[in-house]
Amino acid sequence: KPVPDDLNRVIKEAITLYQETQNNVKVTYFDSDEVPEFSFDGEQIKRVMINLLDNAITATGDSGEVVINLGYDKELEMARIEVADDGEGISSEDKKRLFEPYFSTKSHGTGLGLAIVNSIIQDHNGFIEARDNKPRGTRFIIELPLNR
Repeated sequence: KPVPDDLNRVIKEAITLYQETQNNVKVTYFDSDEVPEFSFDGEQIKRVMINLLDNAITATGDSGEVVINLGYDKELEMARIEVADDGEGISSEDKKRLFEPYFSTKSHGTGLGLAIVNSIIQDHNGFIEARDNKPRGTRFIIELPLNR
């Protein structure tokens, strides 16, 4: 249900849930006032952010840092969200399967979280990928076109 909304606001709402409960993990957000308002499903994008934050915080263990960056490519009219952690990272083989249903590197959960995230991003005609976060951890990069 896409409606004109503020991506910055939606990301901040998701982060607030974690900043209040995660004392040992530092969550830092670098917002951007360049991203214009555009049509997207705010609840679904919030669900994406909550899932990625949950995974990143789990990856950092008892202490660590999660950094979220929001950016905008004016030429491509593309919003870009990066969620990076300084956890142990993900093997190359596991990265290839991350977005498959029922695949998980965790001992708990259903393995559906990132499959749902991928589906939501695709529904917005966007892209998501996982990369290594140098020197340590994982970075998820989401690109959302403003004109779908």
